This record gives sequence, structure tokens and C-alpha cells, in this order.
Amino acid sequence: MTAVLDLTRRHFIRTLGDLTLIGSWFLNEDERWRPCLVIIRTGDERCEHCVPCVVTLDKAWIWSQEVGDMFQCADTVAGFLHCLRMSPTKHNIIRIASMIEDHLDDLCTIPPWEPIGREVLGEVTITDENGKQREVELTHDV
Repeated sequence: MTAVLDLTRRHFIRTLGDLTLIGSWFLNEDERWRPCLVIIRTGDERCEHCVPCVVTLDKAWIWSQEVGDMFQCADTVAGFLHCLRMSPTKHNIIRIASMIEDHLDDLCTIPPWEPIGREVLGEVTITDENGKQREVELTHDV
């Protein structure tokens, strides 16, 4: 079993009272590490009942006031409140949504994952016969 989230690998960490926001990376379905925001209860990081609440880069748009989807946002916040063991009060709903919205720029500026022990030599864009493109890092194991 492969871990899809390693909270020991952090780009940033912010403690906001009883909640902690972490800029990290998660392993997506394409088995590539992608930037994400993670919210946990402060002090719960190593507890067995800790359930990280993850906002992925591809879903960041739902939190934007300009182009977001308030229904998806509300549904996600409800799930986050449950996982964080918080009451679904108006204050907590706004707090979680605002925390995420306030850190969208931070999420967008998390650099690509740099695995331990690998030196990135360059990037290549590969285009298949259907025109689909993907980026691949050229590495040299150190």
C-alpha cells in the first residue's frame, strides 16, 4: 500500500488556532505528486483519529468567489467539519471556507514535488499520436 499523503513533506505550515493548514503534495490517480492544502486539528497530526481534509489544485477553483461553485464548496465544507470534529455552525462554515480561499494563492505557488534522492535534470513535453501532451521530468538518481 502506497501512502497518498505524507505530512512530513511540507512546503509551508500555518497554525491558525485549533486548526493547522499545511501546504503539501498528494499522490493522484496518475501516480504523480501534486500540490494540495491540508487542514487538520492542531496537535492531531500523529493521532490515530486524525483525518486530513485535502484541497487539491485541480479543485481549487470551487473556492474562488469569482468563478467558484458555492454548492460544491458548501458540500465539501460540511464533510471537512465532520472530519475535523467541529459543529456545523455558521461561524465554522465561514471559517473553513475563508481559510481555504485566503490560501489559494499559496496553493498555486507550491512548487513541483521533489522526491528525496533525485536530481531533476530537465523537463520534456511528450505528445502522443492523438495530440495529448504530458510533461515528464528527466532525473538522475543520486
